[in-house]
Amino acid sequence: MAKKDEVAQTTTTPGADETITSPEGEQSQMQLQIDESKVENYYSSTARVYGSAEELIVDFSQGIRPSGRENISVMRIDARVILSPWAAKRLALALGQAVQRYEQAYGVLEIDPRRRQQDQAGGDASTTSTDSAK
Repeated sequence: MAKKDEVAQTTTTPGADETITSPEGEQSQMQLQIDESKVENYYSSTARVYGSAEELIVDFSQGIRPSGRENISVMRIDARVILSPWAAKRLALALGQAVQRYEQAYGVLEIDPRRRQQDQAGGDASTTSTDSAK
């Protein structure tokens, strides 16, 4: 994993000229080389976000599984990322932009699983619930 500051400040395609914003708000162009030689990859379908005034914590998991006991499920944490609130906000903005680009290319993502199943059962997985109401 890259240093916290590099991860928080990287907002565009790795290896490209990127605009880096300093804590003082100054912007400058620089070439950023990304070293992925020791990166660990995880798949995540579930995330938990919590924190305090000083930090936000994001736990990533492959999902929630039954425990074998009644009314108890287990979410095994595969990775945890601890961010300053400022880095978390930059990450939220970058993720929002990435999702927007994805939806422009591939269609709107339905995050409600019940609606997503209804849309897929209707024939076109890319149809949104508002489209199917027309």
